[in-house]
Amino acid sequence: MTGGFGDLIAFVRQNEPGERLLPALMAIACTTFILFLFWLDPKVNTYTYIPQEVIYVENWTTDRTDEEILQDRWQVQCLKDKLEEKRREAVKSLGRMSGMDVDEIEREAVAERRARGEVEVERPAGLEC
Repeated sequence: MTGGFGDLIAFVRQNEPGERLLPALMAIACTTFILFLFWLDPKVNTYTYIPQEVIYVENWTTDRTDEEILQDRWQVQCLKDKLEEKRREAVKSLGRMSGMDVDEIEREAVAERRARGEVEVERPAGLEC
């Protein structure tokens, strides 16, 4: 054999082949691993999630009165208030488990809201949540 392959074989046959064989195998293994990663990379995480667009539509008649519109809005506000109360109770429960005085914290929060001038809006008469 002549050329580069002949030189490579002559180099490997010199002295102890184990001294040169292990580094050569390691170099080949590392190069093969890197090439494998280049081959694998385009196949990983190529799917892009596109969430579906959800459109909520409510149909109302055009002859609704202002009172009916306000009644509907208050019904939605009642649902929001129920969810908020549920969340508040869960946070209070967590605070109690942590050893906090949640009643004192709530009193301080109410006092701060009053000091800022926040007012609770009165519910219309006859509204049932």
